[in-house]
Order: sequence, then structure tokens, then C-alpha cells
Amino acid sequence: MRTRDRMLSVVFFVLSLGPWVTAGAHGRIPNDMRSLEPGKVIRVMETDFLVPSGFRMLPGPMFYLAHAKALGLGVRQQEEIRRIAERIMPETVRAGRRIDRLKSEVITLGDARNSFPSPRVHFLLRRIGLLEAEANFQHIEAHRACLDLLDPRQKARLFSLLSHH
Repeated sequence: MRTRDRMLSVVFFVLSLGPWVTAGAHGRIPNDMRSLEPGKVIRVMETDFLVPSGFRMLPGPMFYLAHAKALGLGVRQQEEIRRIAERIMPETVRAGRRIDRLKSEVITLGDARNSFPSPRVHFLLRRIGLLEAEANFQHIEAHRACLDLLDPRQKARLFSLLSHH
């Protein structure tokens, strides 16, 4: 079976599991985190940010929470990771929406049936790049903040988990 076919099979399987499971390696989402739209965050990150390749070895808050027991996270660590998630996840969705609107405008302005406002398109593309760069940076900071909460044994467990995903 080709890699693409295997990936599609996994995607269809995950989708068939229903709303109580998120995409990727994040696992089950705690009920009190559902309002943060983790699935939407993942979709935005996969289309507009460096994820998944850039963050494969630097997971976000939902990964830590879904694997809290395996990582041996204490109550304080989990609370801090939740605070990080509550800060970054809604911003990810907002940034994704802004980026999508700007990309839609570029597509509209680039339509060959219309005149081409080169300065506006150039401005929009630069703006998109800046917004994507800022969103990536904020995510790297949030992901590193989660990592910084771990002790050396927990980090070793994390990297072991990541090597299997």
C-alpha cells in the first residue's frame, strides 16, 4: 500500500471515530478544552503554519494534556499547560481567519479578467508573510513554554512518545 493510501486510510478512520477524538497525535481532548476548537486549530496550523513538519518534535499544549499520565505531569504543570492552550489556541484560529481573508483578496485581485493592482497585491503578500511568521513565532514560544515545564525525565518520556507518532 502506498504511503498516500495509508495516510488516507488513517484519516478516514480518525474521522469515523466521531467528535470525541481530535486529528493527529493529540488524542482525546479534555471536555473543558473543547471550546478552544482544537480540531480547527490543527486545520489552521496545517494550512498556514509550519506544522506539521516544523513542530513534529515540538508538540503543543493539547499533546501534553492528552499524554499527561504517560508524561507524569503534575497538577500544576497541567494547569500551566491549560493556560498556555487557552492563550494560544483562540489566537491561532483568529490568525488563520485573517490570513485566509487576505489570501482570498489576493486570489480575487489576481483574477486575469480584472486589472492587476500590483502594489496592493504586493502589500497583501507581504502582510500575509508577516502574519504567518508572527503566528509561527507565537506557536514556537507556546510550544517551548510547555517543554520548559518538564523535568529531564519527563522530557525523555516526551521525546520517546514523539518518536512513535
